[in-house]
Amino acid sequence: MKKAIGIDLGGTSINGGIVDEKGEILSKFEYETGKNFGSYEVLRRIALVIQELLNHHSDIEIIGIGSPGFIDSVKGRVLVHGGNIAHWAGTDIKGILEKRFPNRKIYVENDANVAGVCEAWYGAGKDFQSFIMITLGTGLGGCIYTKEQGIWHGHNFQGGELGHAILYPNGRLCTCGQKGCVERYVSGTAVEIMYYEETNQIKSSKEIFKVYEEDENAKKIIHEFADNLAIYIASIKNIFDSEGIIIGGGLINARYYWWDRMIKSYNDYVNNPVGMKIVPADYLNDAGIIGAAKIAFDNMKRV
Repeated sequence: MKKAIGIDLGGTSINGGIVDEKGEILSKFEYETGKNFGSYEVLRRIALVIQELLNHHSDIEIIGIGSPGFIDSVKGRVLVHGGNIAHWAGTDIKGILEKRFPNRKIYVENDANVAGVCEAWYGAGKDFQSFIMITLGTGLGGCIYTKEQGIWHGHNFQGGELGHAILYPNGRLCTCGQKGCVERYVSGTAVEIMYYEETNQIKSSKEIFKVYEEDENAKKIIHEFADNLAIYIASIKNIFDSEGIIIGGGLINARYYWWDRMIKSYNDYVNNPVGMKIVPADYLNDAGIIGAAKIAFDNMKRV
């Protein structure tokens, strides 16, 4: 059975794994991203993860990488926006890493897209003919997927950049250069920003969710987070009319605090809630690894 390496590049950690054609992860390795040190250091760390996996599975010839930012998936490079990694825009991920691993083929895709591919393969999207994937983590990522066409990349590889739709005109400045992007109101970073604005205290999103029951400021902010997400999903439904919306990413682990309110608010806001299911992702921390490996398998079939 063929195997591939899947790499999930996140703002905090680089998660890598060996994945077989059934979507099973055979082994994993994790390393800190070093996102504030620039592209050279991040690429060095990705190479370290790949090499560690190859030390145990030297016969692997294909590697898939899910990266934040606007990704040209044909050339395997980051375009004008690199997400939450310093100096990531313009990085030639594929070219640089294929020089480091000359006997391997490397395929690069946006990180939310690979999560969507994972869910379409064996997860919550396997029975949907079409769905929108929303990943809630440090930022907000998105994937537009249909069984017939697969990922919709858009003309400039910016299709599915759901985090950079404008929710509040002239609102908070986003890392992409716009003001008022959804990502600045619905993400882990957004929760931290809102909490700081309310209390002048710095807490991680994980800490804020943990004190939901006893901290009225935390409760207020998480309710605002849920309502903003509901408003946005109402717009997504009317734009795409997909069969389903799948919500994944790290914040789905804290859905106990916001899911029910988000669904109630959505039903209040949307003109017609019938016809689209909103479901949590089946694969959480492993979605990026599995989806990146699937991208590699699919590209090899086209060669």
